[in-house]
Amino acid sequence: MSKTMEEAEAQLNAARAAFQAELQQDCNRSEGSGAQERRREEHQQHLRDEIVRCEREMELARNAAAGT
Repeated sequence: MSKTMEEAEAQLNAARAAFQAELQQDCNRSEGSGAQERRREEHQQHLRDEIVRCEREMELARNAAAGT
């Protein structure tokens, strides 16, 4: 089922906001152990991957709306 442009845009905005919130929290954290830092980096990468996925969904929705 394809997403509407509004749905795709809302998800993209939410993904970007989640990433920005994580970066803000990261700025306020003290440095942790190697394992903690690795988990933070993995979580941030997951959030970046989610933004990329949402951008692809947005493009698909845009193309569907344009009839291509």
